[in-house]
Amino acid sequence: MHFLIVPMRVRGVPRSKKEINTAVPIRGDVHLCVDAFSPMGRPSSSASILKIHPGEPLLPPLHEAVMTGMSSMGATFTGIEINDGVAYAQSWWIRVP
Repeated sequence: MHFLIVPMRVRGVPRSKKEINTAVPIRGDVHLCVDAFSPMGRPSSSASILKIHPGEPLLPPLHEAVMTGMSSMGATFTGIEINDGVAYAQSWWIRVP
């Protein structure tokens, strides 16, 4: 199932509510699994985007991903993303298109 995904942080710094609400979402399939070989050095739950539309930017996977919020039409996942070898806090706002 395709979802609209909006990253809620930039390099670990939270975006404002206005930025989040006006951001162009990425459309794709969110896949949750336990990654046996995660960069954390141990098995870790991870969230990644399996299929995206052509031209859409790809988000790095979330490691140690947990659902921190849920409503009837969406959810929030929080975890750690790794960019250029640096780990940052990240949250994704995921909703139904």
